[in-house]
Amino acid sequence: MNDFIIKESPYPIQLARLADTRDIGECRSVFAKLSEVLELAPVQAEKSLEVFDDIRALYEGRFKGYKACDTEYHDFRHVLDVVLAALRIADSLMLDGEKFSKNNIFLLSLAALFHDTGYIPETDDPVENGAVYTSTHVRRSMVFAEKYMSERGYSKDDIEKTKQMILLTDLSVKPDDIEFSDPETEELAKILASADLIGQTADRIYLEKLLFLYREFETGHIPFYSSEEELLSKTIGFFDIIEKRLSNELDGLTGKLLLHFQKRYGINEDLYRKGMSNNLKYLKKILAEHPGRHREFLKRDNMTGKL
Repeated sequence: MNDFIIKESPYPIQLARLADTRDIGECRSVFAKLSEVLELAPVQAEKSLEVFDDIRALYEGRFKGYKACDTEYHDFRHVLDVVLAALRIADSLMLDGEKFSKNNIFLLSLAALFHDTGYIPETDDPVENGAVYTSTHVRRSMVFAEKYMSERGYSKDDIEKTKQMILLTDLSVKPDDIEFSDPETEELAKILASADLIGQTADRIYLEKLLFLYREFETGHIPFYSSEEELLSKTIGFFDIIEKRLSNELDGLTGKLLLHFQKRYGINEDLYRKGMSNNLKYLKKILAEHPGRHREFLKRDNMTGKL
């Protein structure tokens, strides 16, 4: 398939030129193309787009029974980062010769769309902000997935597999903690958990969004950080934690991503690895050269203007 597009730009190649998460329609199109190259059946591809549209409506406050998303780190742009990363990892593994059932790939796309819905308050939830669910959002996401899928006639087996995939996005959960339905579901859960990590840390506005993550932690009473700068500083160590989880617990499944970029775009570079590396280098530079002034150097998309 040759209709994956790299947008023209005077700037170096980056993920945003393949699918800019500021443009939901563009990302929806890439999502549909990935479903096609992953060989989903037409009915599955159509259903995955229906779920995509429903989850977009959920985050925008147009889904019955729920408020709009009010967590600015765990927003719909983050969902887009993760769902695209998950399908790209799956594609890279299939290009390397692995086989997955069409139905399980379909469930992977659903799990990626559902994975952070637990941050969305229900209409009658007496909470000031969805970030109060920071410590419980994964389990709440599993509840949302089960309710959504049950109401639409999905099988109990499909619902359980989807919930298992979502559960592994919890950083405190190891694969051995979960009784997976089968080995393929376990591998797809590892794909989703990997996508959750690389999708956010390779994002071009990852460093800007960390300032909003600090606000979510404050609201959610997560006592890890006393200031924005402390969170930024400890994020350097978080990159090491990510690398160990990706390599060990998640079996290094992102290691084949270069195949996706070569085959679908003619790019001889893993843009996730590039984005993560660039973010880490710039973060270290800000903290070393401009202590206490990080907001002055985090200007992308005018994110700090919202603080």
